[in-house]
Amino acid sequence: MIRITFRAAATSMFALLSLPLMSLPAWAADLALVVVNSEYSSLGDLDGDRYAARYQSELEDAGFDVFSLQDGSAKDMRKVVRDFVAASGADDDNRIVIVLTGHMAHSGSETYLLGVDANRPDGFSVAGMGQAVSPLLALAGTAQGRAVILMARTDENSLDVGPALTAGSGPITAPQGVTLIEGDPRPLLFALRDGILPEENSYAAAADRAPRGVRYDGFVSSAIGLTTPTTVKQARSPRPDPERPDPGEFAYWNAAQDIGSEESLRAYLNRYPNGTFAADARARIESLREAPVRAAKDREAALSLSREARREVQRYLTLIGFNTRGVDGIFGPATRKALTDWQAARRFKADGYLDSRQLTALRSEGEARAAELEREAEKRRAAQEQEDRDHWARTGSNGDKAGLRAYLERYPDGLFAETAKQRLARIAEREQERATTEARRAWNRAKEADTEEAYVRYLRAYPDSPFEDAARSRITELRQPPRDEAAERAAQQEENDVAGAQITRLLIERRLQQLGMDPGTPDGQFDGETRRALRRFQQSRGIQPTGYVNQATIVRLLAG
Repeated sequence: MIRITFRAAATSMFALLSLPLMSLPAWAADLALVVVNSEYSSLGDLDGDRYAARYQSELEDAGFDVFSLQDGSAKDMRKVVRDFVAASGADDDNRIVIVLTGHMAHSGSETYLLGVDANRPDGFSVAGMGQAVSPLLALAGTAQGRAVILMARTDENSLDVGPALTAGSGPITAPQGVTLIEGDPRPLLFALRDGILPEENSYAAAADRAPRGVRYDGFVSSAIGLTTPTTVKQARSPRPDPERPDPGEFAYWNAAQDIGSEESLRAYLNRYPNGTFAADARARIESLREAPVRAAKDREAALSLSREARREVQRYLTLIGFNTRGVDGIFGPATRKALTDWQAARRFKADGYLDSRQLTALRSEGEARAAELEREAEKRRAAQEQEDRDHWARTGSNGDKAGLRAYLERYPDGLFAETAKQRLARIAEREQERATTEARRAWNRAKEADTEEAYVRYLRAYPDSPFEDAARSRITELRQPPRDEAAERAAQQEENDVAGAQITRLLIERRLQQLGMDPGTPDGQFDGETRRALRRFQQSRGIQPTGYVNQATIVRLLAG
Protein backbone atom coordinates (compact mmCIF):
# COMPACT_ATOMS: atom_id res chain seq x y z
CA MET A 1 0.00 0.00 0.00
CA ILE A 2 1.46 3.30 -1.02
CA ARG A 3 0.70 6.70 0.37
CA ILE A 4 -0.28 9.42 -2.11
CA THR A 5 0.63 12.98 -1.14
CA PHE A 6 -1.01 15.90 -2.95
CA ARG A 7 1.40 18.46 -4.30
CA ALA A 8 0.80 22.10 -3.43
CA ALA A 9 -1.14 24.04 -6.09
CA ALA A 10 0.53 26.82 -8.01
CA THR A 11 -0.36 30.19 -6.56
CA SER A 12 1.08 32.67 -8.99
CA MET A 13 1.39 33.34 -12.68
CA PHE A 14 5.15 32.77 -12.32
CA ALA A 15 4.52 29.25 -11.05
CA LEU A 16 2.02 28.65 -13.83
CA LEU A 17 4.36 29.77 -16.58
CA SER A 18 7.13 27.55 -15.25
CA LEU A 19 5.02 24.37 -15.29
CA PRO A 20 6.38 22.83 -18.52
CA LEU A 21 9.75 22.51 -16.78
CA MET A 22 8.30 20.39 -13.93
CA SER A 23 9.63 16.87 -13.53
CA LEU A 24 7.13 13.99 -13.36
CA PRO A 25 7.15 11.04 -10.93
CA ALA A 26 9.47 8.29 -12.05
CA TRP A 27 7.48 5.15 -11.11
CA ALA A 28 5.79 2.72 -13.53
CA ALA A 29 2.72 0.97 -12.15
CA ASP A 30 -0.92 0.14 -12.79
CA LEU A 31 -2.88 3.18 -11.70
CA ALA A 32 -6.36 3.88 -10.40
CA LEU A 33 -8.23 7.10 -9.75
CA VAL A 34 -11.14 6.85 -7.29
CA VAL A 35 -13.37 9.86 -6.56
CA VAL A 36 -16.49 9.16 -4.48
CA ASN A 37 -18.62 12.18 -3.54
CA SER A 38 -21.62 11.48 -1.34
CA GLU A 39 -21.98 14.13 1.38
CA TYR A 40 -22.68 17.49 -0.30
CA SER A 41 -22.83 20.85 1.43
CA SER A 42 -25.75 22.26 -0.57
CA LEU A 43 -26.84 19.49 -2.93
CA GLY A 44 -28.55 16.33 -1.72
CA ASP A 45 -26.47 13.53 -0.20
CA LEU A 46 -25.92 10.30 -2.14
CA ASP A 47 -24.99 6.69 -1.43
CA GLY A 48 -21.26 6.16 -1.21
CA ASP A 49 -20.18 7.07 2.31
CA ARG A 50 -16.67 5.60 2.89
CA TYR A 51 -16.84 3.79 -0.45
CA ALA A 52 -13.59 5.37 -1.68
CA ALA A 53 -11.69 3.34 0.92
CA ARG A 54 -13.46 0.13 -0.17
CA TYR A 55 -12.63 0.71 -3.83
CA GLN A 56 -9.06 1.60 -2.86
CA SER A 57 -8.66 -1.60 -0.85
CA GLU A 58 -9.81 -3.84 -3.71
CA LEU A 59 -7.59 -2.08 -6.23
CA GLU A 60 -4.51 -2.07 -4.03
CA ASP A 61 -4.94 -5.79 -3.39
CA ALA A 62 -4.84 -6.21 -7.19
CA GLY A 63 -1.54 -4.31 -7.39
CA PHE A 64 -2.78 -0.84 -8.37
CA ASP A 65 -1.39 2.42 -7.09
CA VAL A 66 -4.54 4.29 -6.09
CA PHE A 67 -5.22 8.02 -6.06
CA SER A 68 -8.30 8.12 -3.86
CA LEU A 69 -10.58 10.93 -2.70
CA GLN A 70 -13.73 10.74 -0.58
CA ASP A 71 -16.09 13.74 -0.58
CA GLY A 72 -13.77 16.16 -2.33
CA SER A 73 -14.30 19.78 -3.26
CA ALA A 74 -13.66 20.95 -6.81
CA LYS A 75 -10.17 22.05 -5.78
CA ASP A 76 -9.49 18.69 -4.10
CA MET A 77 -10.56 16.85 -7.25
CA ARG A 78 -8.27 18.93 -9.43
CA LYS A 79 -5.34 18.12 -7.14
CA VAL A 80 -5.90 14.37 -7.14
CA VAL A 81 -6.53 14.31 -10.90
CA ARG A 82 -3.36 16.30 -11.50
CA ASP A 83 -1.27 13.82 -9.53
CA PHE A 84 -2.96 10.86 -11.21
CA VAL A 85 -2.30 12.30 -14.68
CA ALA A 86 1.31 13.08 -13.81
CA ALA A 87 1.83 9.48 -12.66
CA SER A 88 0.22 8.06 -15.80
CA GLY A 89 2.62 10.06 -17.94
CA ALA A 90 5.66 8.34 -16.42
CA ASP A 91 5.04 5.06 -18.24
CA ASP A 92 3.11 4.04 -21.34
CA ASP A 93 2.33 0.53 -20.07
CA ASN A 94 -0.03 1.39 -17.24
CA ARG A 95 -3.35 -0.30 -16.82
CA ILE A 96 -5.89 2.31 -15.80
CA VAL A 97 -9.04 2.16 -13.67
CA ILE A 98 -11.10 5.31 -13.07
CA VAL A 99 -14.02 5.35 -10.60
CA LEU A 100 -16.31 8.40 -10.52
CA THR A 101 -19.44 8.64 -8.36
CA GLY A 102 -21.40 11.68 -7.23
CA HIS A 103 -23.73 14.35 -8.56
CA MET A 104 -23.18 15.01 -12.24
CA ALA A 105 -24.38 17.68 -14.67
CA HIS A 106 -23.72 18.38 -18.32
CA SER A 107 -23.52 21.39 -20.60
CA GLY A 108 -23.32 20.75 -24.32
CA SER A 109 -21.18 17.67 -24.84
CA GLU A 110 -19.27 17.95 -21.55
CA THR A 111 -20.21 16.12 -18.35
CA TYR A 112 -18.91 17.27 -14.96
CA LEU A 113 -18.55 15.42 -11.66
CA LEU A 114 -19.57 18.05 -9.09
CA GLY A 115 -17.50 18.71 -5.99
CA VAL A 116 -19.18 18.51 -2.59
CA ASP A 117 -18.95 22.30 -2.29
CA ALA A 118 -20.98 22.93 -5.48
CA ASN A 119 -23.92 25.29 -5.03
CA ARG A 120 -26.53 25.65 -7.80
CA PRO A 121 -24.07 25.45 -10.70
CA ASP A 122 -24.99 26.78 -14.12
CA GLY A 123 -23.47 26.48 -17.56
CA PHE A 124 -21.07 29.33 -16.83
CA SER A 125 -19.87 28.31 -13.36
CA VAL A 126 -19.86 24.51 -13.53
CA ALA A 127 -16.26 24.34 -14.78
CA GLY A 128 -15.16 25.86 -11.48
CA MET A 129 -17.40 23.61 -9.36
CA GLY A 130 -16.56 20.23 -10.82
CA GLN A 131 -14.19 18.00 -12.77
CA ALA A 132 -14.74 17.58 -16.50
CA VAL A 133 -15.09 13.92 -17.49
CA SER A 134 -13.95 14.08 -21.13
CA PRO A 135 -10.22 14.64 -20.34
CA LEU A 136 -10.28 11.49 -18.19
CA LEU A 137 -11.94 9.58 -21.03
CA ALA A 138 -9.19 10.81 -23.35
CA LEU A 139 -6.52 9.66 -20.93
CA ALA A 140 -8.14 6.23 -20.64
CA GLY A 141 -8.18 6.05 -24.44
CA THR A 142 -4.38 5.99 -24.45
CA ALA A 143 -4.45 2.57 -22.77
CA GLN A 144 -6.57 0.63 -25.26
CA GLY A 145 -7.66 -2.75 -23.93
CA ARG A 146 -6.18 -1.87 -20.55
CA ALA A 147 -8.55 0.84 -19.27
CA VAL A 148 -11.82 0.61 -17.34
CA ILE A 149 -14.04 3.51 -16.29
CA LEU A 150 -16.74 2.94 -13.65
CA MET A 151 -19.34 5.70 -13.32
CA ALA A 152 -22.26 5.78 -10.91
CA ARG A 153 -25.60 6.83 -12.33
CA THR A 154 -27.63 9.03 -9.96
CA ASP A 155 -31.22 10.24 -9.94
CA GLU A 156 -30.77 13.97 -10.61
CA ASN A 157 -34.45 15.00 -10.70
CA SER A 158 -34.03 17.06 -7.54
CA LEU A 159 -30.65 18.59 -8.47
CA ASP A 160 -30.97 22.38 -8.59
CA VAL A 161 -29.00 23.75 -11.54
CA GLY A 162 -28.98 27.13 -13.24
CA PRO A 163 -29.32 28.15 -16.89
CA ALA A 164 -27.32 26.48 -19.67
CA LEU A 165 -26.79 23.36 -17.56
CA THR A 166 -28.70 20.06 -17.32
CA ALA A 167 -28.74 17.78 -14.28
CA GLY A 168 -27.23 14.32 -14.75
CA SER A 169 -24.52 13.03 -17.04
CA GLY A 170 -24.82 13.70 -20.74
CA PRO A 171 -24.30 11.07 -23.45
CA ILE A 172 -20.93 9.42 -22.78
CA THR A 173 -19.25 7.27 -25.42
CA ALA A 174 -16.39 5.04 -24.38
CA PRO A 175 -13.20 5.76 -26.38
CA GLN A 176 -11.87 2.98 -28.58
CA GLY A 177 -10.46 0.14 -26.46
CA VAL A 178 -11.97 1.43 -23.19
CA THR A 179 -14.51 -0.47 -21.10
CA LEU A 180 -17.25 1.75 -19.63
CA ILE A 181 -19.27 0.36 -16.72
CA GLU A 182 -22.27 2.22 -15.28
CA GLY A 183 -24.42 1.51 -12.24
CA ASP A 184 -24.90 2.41 -8.59
CA PRO A 185 -21.87 2.71 -6.26
CA ARG A 186 -22.42 -0.58 -4.38
CA PRO A 187 -23.10 -2.83 -7.43
CA LEU A 188 -20.19 -1.15 -9.23
CA LEU A 189 -17.88 -2.17 -6.37
CA PHE A 190 -19.00 -5.79 -6.74
CA ALA A 191 -18.58 -5.57 -10.53
CA LEU A 192 -15.00 -4.39 -10.00
CA ARG A 193 -14.16 -6.94 -7.31
CA ASP A 194 -15.85 -10.02 -8.78
CA GLY A 195 -15.79 -9.23 -12.50
CA ILE A 196 -12.96 -6.94 -13.57
CA LEU A 197 -10.12 -7.70 -11.15
CA PRO A 198 -10.01 -11.55 -11.15
CA GLU A 199 -7.31 -12.73 -13.58
CA GLU A 200 -9.44 -15.48 -15.11
CA ASN A 201 -12.18 -13.10 -16.29
CA SER A 202 -12.37 -11.55 -19.73
CA TYR A 203 -14.33 -8.33 -20.15
CA ALA A 204 -17.21 -10.29 -21.68
CA ALA A 205 -17.20 -12.80 -18.81
CA ALA A 206 -17.27 -9.93 -16.32
CA ALA A 207 -20.22 -8.41 -18.18
CA ASP A 208 -22.08 -11.75 -18.12
CA ARG A 209 -21.86 -11.96 -14.34
CA ALA A 210 -22.50 -8.24 -13.73
CA PRO A 211 -24.77 -7.43 -10.76
CA ARG A 212 -28.30 -6.29 -11.51
CA GLY A 213 -28.44 -2.69 -12.71
CA VAL A 214 -24.83 -2.63 -13.94
CA ARG A 215 -24.31 -2.00 -17.66
CA TYR A 216 -21.16 -2.59 -19.73
CA ASP A 217 -20.36 -0.58 -22.85
CA GLY A 218 -17.43 0.05 -25.17
CA PHE A 219 -14.65 -2.52 -25.28
CA VAL A 220 -16.15 -5.83 -24.03
CA SER A 221 -13.74 -8.45 -25.37
CA SER A 222 -14.25 -12.18 -24.85
CA ALA A 223 -10.51 -12.78 -25.39
CA ILE A 224 -8.96 -10.63 -22.70
CA GLY A 225 -9.77 -8.88 -19.46
CA LEU A 226 -8.11 -6.14 -17.47
CA THR A 227 -5.83 -8.46 -15.47
CA THR A 228 -5.64 -11.57 -17.67
CA PRO A 229 -2.08 -12.71 -18.45
CA THR A 230 -2.69 -11.90 -22.14
CA THR A 231 -3.45 -8.30 -21.25
CA VAL A 232 -0.37 -8.04 -19.08
CA LYS A 233 1.80 -9.52 -21.85
CA GLN A 234 0.34 -7.09 -24.39
CA ALA A 235 0.89 -4.24 -21.98
CA ARG A 236 4.58 -5.03 -21.60
CA SER A 237 5.29 -5.67 -25.30
CA PRO A 238 6.01 -3.01 -27.92
CA ARG A 239 2.93 -1.65 -29.70
CA PRO A 240 1.81 1.47 -31.55
CA ASP A 241 1.37 4.26 -29.06
CA PRO A 242 -2.06 5.98 -29.31
CA GLU A 243 -2.01 9.71 -29.09
CA ARG A 244 -1.54 10.57 -25.44
CA PRO A 245 -2.54 13.92 -23.90
CA ASP A 246 0.46 15.91 -22.83
CA PRO A 247 0.96 15.44 -19.06
CA GLY A 248 2.46 18.91 -18.96
CA GLU A 249 -0.80 20.27 -20.34
CA PHE A 250 -2.76 18.50 -17.60
CA ALA A 251 -0.51 19.99 -14.95
CA TYR A 252 -0.69 23.41 -16.58
CA TRP A 253 -4.48 23.26 -16.71
CA ASN A 254 -4.86 22.18 -13.09
CA ALA A 255 -2.58 24.98 -11.96
CA ALA A 256 -4.59 27.46 -14.03
CA GLN A 257 -7.77 26.25 -12.33
CA ASP A 258 -6.17 26.46 -8.90
CA ILE A 259 -5.26 30.09 -9.51
CA GLY A 260 -8.72 30.61 -10.96
CA SER A 261 -8.18 34.02 -12.54
CA GLU A 262 -8.97 35.06 -16.09
CA GLU A 263 -5.28 35.83 -16.56
CA SER A 264 -4.26 32.26 -15.65
CA LEU A 265 -6.90 30.74 -17.93
CA ARG A 266 -5.83 32.94 -20.82
CA ALA A 267 -2.24 31.92 -20.19
CA TYR A 268 -3.34 28.29 -20.65
CA LEU A 269 -5.18 29.18 -23.90
CA ASN A 270 -2.16 31.07 -25.20
CA ARG A 271 -0.01 28.00 -24.57
CA TYR A 272 -2.59 25.41 -25.72
CA PRO A 273 -5.12 27.18 -28.00
CA ASN A 274 -6.47 23.82 -29.23
CA GLY A 275 -5.75 21.90 -26.05
CA THR A 276 -7.83 19.28 -24.34
CA PHE A 277 -9.26 21.85 -21.94
CA ALA A 278 -9.59 24.80 -24.33
CA ALA A 279 -13.40 24.66 -24.31
CA ASP A 280 -13.42 24.44 -20.51
CA ALA A 281 -11.04 27.39 -20.25
CA ARG A 282 -13.22 29.55 -22.48
CA ALA A 283 -16.34 28.54 -20.55
CA ARG A 284 -14.57 29.36 -17.28
CA ILE A 285 -13.50 32.78 -18.57
CA GLU A 286 -17.08 33.51 -19.60
CA SER A 287 -18.21 32.34 -16.17
CA LEU A 288 -15.75 34.69 -14.46
CA ARG A 289 -17.02 37.59 -16.55
CA GLU A 290 -20.63 36.68 -15.84
CA ALA A 291 -20.05 36.08 -12.13
CA PRO A 292 -20.45 39.73 -11.03
CA VAL A 293 -23.72 40.02 -12.96
CA ARG A 294 -24.99 36.74 -11.50
CA ALA A 295 -24.10 37.94 -8.03
CA ALA A 296 -25.88 41.25 -8.66
CA LYS A 297 -28.97 39.40 -9.91
CA ASP A 298 -28.94 37.21 -6.83
CA ARG A 299 -28.68 40.23 -4.53
CA GLU A 300 -31.66 41.86 -6.22
CA ALA A 301 -33.63 38.61 -6.15
CA ALA A 302 -32.98 38.38 -2.41
CA LEU A 303 -34.86 41.68 -1.99
CA SER A 304 -38.08 39.87 -3.12
CA LEU A 305 -39.46 43.07 -4.63
CA SER A 306 -43.20 42.96 -5.23
CA ARG A 307 -44.77 44.42 -8.36
CA GLU A 308 -45.74 47.55 -6.44
CA ALA A 309 -42.23 47.89 -4.99
CA ARG A 310 -40.84 47.75 -8.53
CA ARG A 311 -43.30 50.45 -9.60
CA GLU A 312 -42.06 52.53 -6.69
CA VAL A 313 -38.46 52.11 -7.90
CA GLN A 314 -39.50 53.22 -11.39
CA ARG A 315 -41.40 56.24 -10.03
CA TYR A 316 -38.44 57.35 -7.93
CA LEU A 317 -36.00 56.93 -10.82
CA THR A 318 -38.26 58.99 -13.07
CA LEU A 319 -38.71 61.66 -10.40
CA ILE A 320 -34.97 62.16 -10.03
CA GLY A 321 -34.38 62.36 -13.77
CA PHE A 322 -33.69 58.77 -14.93
CA ASN A 323 -36.41 57.83 -17.39
CA THR A 324 -37.63 54.21 -17.11
CA ARG A 325 -40.08 54.67 -20.02
CA GLY A 326 -42.95 53.30 -17.99
CA VAL A 327 -44.14 52.60 -14.46
CA ASP A 328 -45.43 49.08 -14.89
CA GLY A 329 -43.45 47.09 -12.33
CA ILE A 330 -41.48 45.29 -15.05
CA PHE A 331 -37.73 45.86 -15.08
CA GLY A 332 -37.08 45.85 -18.81
CA PRO A 333 -34.09 47.27 -20.73
CA ALA A 334 -35.16 50.90 -20.19
CA THR A 335 -35.43 50.42 -16.42
CA ARG A 336 -32.10 48.59 -16.29
CA LYS A 337 -30.45 51.43 -18.21
CA ALA A 338 -32.02 53.99 -15.87
CA LEU A 339 -30.74 52.01 -12.87
CA THR A 340 -27.27 51.74 -14.41
CA ASP A 341 -27.14 55.48 -15.11
CA TRP A 342 -28.33 56.25 -11.57
CA GLN A 343 -25.76 53.89 -10.05
CA ALA A 344 -22.96 55.45 -12.09
CA ALA A 345 -24.07 58.96 -11.13
CA ARG A 346 -24.16 57.97 -7.44
CA ARG A 347 -20.83 56.08 -7.63
CA PHE A 348 -22.31 52.66 -7.05
CA LYS A 349 -21.19 49.70 -9.13
CA ALA A 350 -23.13 50.28 -12.36
CA ASP A 351 -24.56 46.83 -13.14
CA GLY A 352 -28.26 47.70 -13.42
CA TYR A 353 -29.32 45.59 -10.41
CA LEU A 354 -30.30 46.79 -6.95
CA ASP A 355 -29.04 45.62 -3.60
CA SER A 356 -30.47 46.53 -0.20
CA ARG A 357 -28.10 49.50 0.33
CA GLN A 358 -28.89 50.95 -3.10
CA LEU A 359 -32.64 50.43 -2.61
CA THR A 360 -32.50 52.35 0.66
CA ALA A 361 -30.52 55.15 -1.00
CA LEU A 362 -32.90 55.32 -3.97
CA ARG A 363 -35.97 55.42 -1.74
CA SER A 364 -34.44 58.15 0.39
CA GLU A 365 -33.51 60.20 -2.68
CA GLY A 366 -36.87 59.59 -4.35
CA GLU A 367 -38.87 60.51 -1.27
CA ALA A 368 -36.82 63.67 -0.78
CA ARG A 369 -37.32 64.65 -4.42
CA ALA A 370 -41.05 63.91 -4.24
CA ALA A 371 -41.36 66.08 -1.13
CA GLU A 372 -39.36 68.85 -2.81
CA LEU A 373 -41.56 68.73 -5.91
CA GLU A 374 -44.70 68.83 -3.77
CA ARG A 375 -43.43 71.90 -1.94
CA GLU A 376 -42.69 73.57 -5.27
CA ALA A 377 -46.09 72.52 -6.59
CA GLU A 378 -47.85 73.89 -3.52
CA LYS A 379 -46.10 77.23 -3.94
CA ARG A 380 -47.00 77.28 -7.63
CA ARG A 381 -50.61 76.31 -6.89
CA ALA A 382 -50.95 78.97 -4.19
CA ALA A 383 -49.53 81.62 -6.52
CA GLN A 384 -51.79 80.53 -9.38
CA GLU A 385 -54.81 80.47 -7.08
CA GLN A 386 -54.03 83.97 -5.86
CA GLU A 387 -53.69 85.19 -9.47
CA ASP A 388 -57.00 83.49 -10.23
CA ARG A 389 -58.73 85.26 -7.32
CA ASP A 390 -57.16 88.60 -8.20
CA HIS A 391 -58.30 88.32 -11.82
CA TRP A 392 -61.80 87.38 -10.69
CA ALA A 393 -61.89 90.41 -8.43
CA ARG A 394 -60.87 92.66 -11.35
CA THR A 395 -63.20 91.14 -13.95
CA GLY A 396 -65.95 88.70 -13.09
CA SER A 397 -66.85 89.63 -9.54
CA ASN A 398 -68.79 92.74 -10.65
CA GLY A 399 -71.13 90.45 -12.58
CA ASP A 400 -71.15 92.17 -16.00
CA LYS A 401 -70.99 90.16 -19.18
CA ALA A 402 -67.67 91.54 -20.44
CA GLY A 403 -65.93 90.88 -17.13
CA LEU A 404 -67.26 87.34 -16.91
CA ARG A 405 -66.10 86.55 -20.44
CA ALA A 406 -62.69 88.09 -19.74
CA TYR A 407 -62.32 85.86 -16.68
CA LEU A 408 -63.28 82.69 -18.58
CA GLU A 409 -60.93 83.52 -21.41
CA ARG A 410 -58.02 83.67 -18.94
CA TYR A 411 -59.13 80.88 -16.59
CA PRO A 412 -61.38 78.37 -18.40
CA ASP A 413 -60.78 75.88 -15.54
CA GLY A 414 -60.42 78.51 -12.81
CA LEU A 415 -61.81 78.60 -9.30
CA PHE A 416 -64.79 80.68 -10.43
CA ALA A 417 -65.26 79.21 -13.91
CA GLU A 418 -68.53 77.47 -13.08
CA THR A 419 -69.86 80.60 -11.34
CA ALA A 420 -68.97 82.73 -14.36
CA LYS A 421 -70.66 80.30 -16.76
CA GLN A 422 -73.82 80.20 -14.67
CA ARG A 423 -74.00 84.01 -14.49
CA LEU A 424 -73.46 84.34 -18.23
CA ALA A 425 -76.20 81.81 -18.84
CA ARG A 426 -78.63 83.84 -16.73
CA ILE A 427 -77.62 87.04 -18.54
CA ALA A 428 -78.20 85.33 -21.88
CA GLU A 429 -81.62 84.17 -20.77
CA ARG A 430 -82.62 87.70 -19.79
CA GLU A 431 -81.28 89.12 -23.05
CA GLN A 432 -83.21 86.60 -25.10
CA GLU A 433 -86.37 87.58 -23.31
CA ARG A 434 -85.81 91.21 -24.38
CA ALA A 435 -84.94 90.38 -27.98
CA THR A 436 -87.43 91.08 -30.73
CA THR A 437 -88.99 88.16 -32.53
CA GLU A 438 -87.24 89.08 -35.77
CA ALA A 439 -83.78 89.41 -34.13
CA ARG A 440 -84.27 86.07 -32.34
CA ARG A 441 -85.17 84.33 -35.59
CA ALA A 442 -82.09 85.80 -37.29
CA TRP A 443 -79.92 84.71 -34.37
CA ASN A 444 -81.26 81.16 -34.55
CA ARG A 445 -80.48 81.05 -38.29
CA ALA A 446 -76.92 82.25 -37.61
CA LYS A 447 -76.43 79.59 -34.92
CA GLU A 448 -77.77 76.92 -37.22
CA ALA A 449 -75.27 77.89 -39.92
CA ASP A 450 -72.53 78.35 -37.28
CA THR A 451 -70.05 80.01 -39.65
CA GLU A 452 -68.06 83.20 -39.30
CA GLU A 453 -69.87 84.66 -42.33
CA ALA A 454 -73.32 83.96 -40.82
CA TYR A 455 -72.44 85.67 -37.55
CA VAL A 456 -70.94 88.70 -39.39
CA ARG A 457 -74.17 89.09 -41.42
CA TYR A 458 -76.18 88.91 -38.23
CA LEU A 459 -74.10 91.66 -36.55
CA ARG A 460 -74.46 93.91 -39.58
CA ALA A 461 -78.23 93.49 -39.49
CA TYR A 462 -78.62 93.72 -35.72
CA PRO A 463 -75.58 95.58 -34.31
CA ASP A 464 -77.18 96.32 -30.93
CA SER A 465 -79.13 93.12 -30.32
CA PRO A 466 -78.95 91.12 -27.07
CA PHE A 467 -77.00 88.44 -28.99
CA GLU A 468 -74.21 90.75 -30.11
CA ASP A 469 -71.66 89.55 -27.52
CA ALA A 470 -72.50 85.92 -28.15
CA ALA A 471 -72.01 86.41 -31.90
CA ARG A 472 -68.66 88.16 -31.43
CA SER A 473 -67.47 85.44 -28.99
CA ARG A 474 -68.40 82.73 -31.46
CA ILE A 475 -66.57 84.54 -34.27
CA THR A 476 -63.45 84.63 -32.05
CA GLU A 477 -63.74 80.90 -31.39
CA LEU A 478 -64.15 80.10 -35.09
CA ARG A 479 -61.02 82.10 -35.89
CA GLN A 480 -58.95 79.98 -33.47
CA PRO A 481 -56.55 77.40 -35.05
CA PRO A 482 -58.24 74.03 -35.54
CA ARG A 483 -57.84 71.51 -32.73
CA ASP A 484 -54.85 69.21 -33.17
CA GLU A 485 -56.77 65.96 -33.39
CA ALA A 486 -53.64 63.89 -33.99
CA ALA A 487 -52.05 65.23 -30.79
CA GLU A 488 -55.27 64.54 -28.90
CA ARG A 489 -55.40 60.97 -30.19
CA ALA A 490 -51.76 60.50 -29.14
CA ALA A 491 -52.57 61.86 -25.67
CA GLN A 492 -55.54 59.49 -25.41
CA GLN A 493 -53.36 56.54 -26.44
CA GLU A 494 -50.67 57.38 -23.89
CA GLU A 495 -53.36 57.70 -21.23
CA ASN A 496 -54.69 54.26 -22.14
CA ASP A 497 -51.16 52.87 -21.88
CA VAL A 498 -50.33 54.28 -18.45
CA ALA A 499 -53.81 54.50 -16.88
CA GLY A 500 -56.08 52.27 -18.91
CA ALA A 501 -57.32 50.13 -16.01
CA GLN A 502 -60.41 51.38 -14.18
CA ILE A 503 -58.80 50.77 -10.79
CA THR A 504 -55.89 53.01 -11.82
CA ARG A 505 -58.29 55.75 -12.93
CA LEU A 506 -60.17 55.45 -9.64
CA LEU A 507 -56.89 55.90 -7.74
CA ILE A 508 -56.11 58.97 -9.88
CA GLU A 509 -59.52 60.52 -9.17
CA ARG A 510 -59.15 59.90 -5.44
CA ARG A 511 -55.69 61.43 -5.49
CA LEU A 512 -57.01 64.49 -7.35
CA GLN A 513 -59.75 64.74 -4.75
CA GLN A 514 -57.19 64.58 -1.92
CA LEU A 515 -55.29 67.42 -3.58
CA GLY A 516 -58.40 69.59 -3.79
CA MET A 517 -58.66 69.53 -7.59
CA ASP A 518 -62.45 68.79 -7.62
CA PRO A 519 -62.61 65.84 -10.06
CA GLY A 520 -66.22 65.07 -9.17
CA THR A 521 -67.31 61.78 -7.63
CA PRO A 522 -64.54 59.16 -8.05
CA ASP A 523 -65.94 56.36 -10.20
CA GLY A 524 -63.08 55.35 -12.49
CA GLN A 525 -64.64 57.21 -15.44
CA PHE A 526 -62.90 60.33 -16.76
CA ASP A 527 -65.59 62.93 -17.52
CA GLY A 528 -65.43 66.67 -18.04
CA GLU A 529 -64.93 67.36 -14.34
CA THR A 530 -62.03 64.90 -14.24
CA ARG A 531 -60.43 66.51 -17.29
CA ARG A 532 -60.66 69.96 -15.67
CA ALA A 533 -59.17 68.59 -12.44
CA LEU A 534 -56.35 67.01 -14.41
CA ARG A 535 -55.62 70.27 -16.20
CA ARG A 536 -55.54 72.10 -12.87
CA PHE A 537 -53.15 69.53 -11.44
CA GLN A 538 -50.90 69.58 -14.50
CA GLN A 539 -50.76 73.35 -14.53
CA SER A 540 -49.84 73.42 -10.83
CA ARG A 541 -47.03 70.91 -11.45
CA GLY A 542 -45.58 72.60 -14.49
CA ILE A 543 -46.87 69.88 -16.84
CA GLN A 544 -48.54 70.79 -20.13
CA PRO A 545 -52.25 71.02 -19.18
CA THR A 546 -53.80 68.62 -21.70
CA GLY A 547 -56.32 67.06 -19.34
CA TYR A 548 -54.98 63.61 -20.27
CA VAL A 549 -52.84 61.40 -18.04
CA ASN A 550 -49.29 60.82 -19.29
CA GLN A 551 -46.28 59.27 -17.60
CA ALA A 552 -45.13 62.54 -16.03
CA THR A 553 -48.62 63.14 -14.64
CA ILE A 554 -49.05 59.68 -13.11
CA VAL A 555 -45.55 59.73 -11.61
CA ARG A 556 -46.26 63.06 -9.91
CA LEU A 557 -49.76 62.03 -8.85
CA LEU A 558 -48.79 58.73 -7.26
CA ALA A 559 -45.40 59.72 -5.86
CA GLY A 560 -46.82 61.91 -3.13
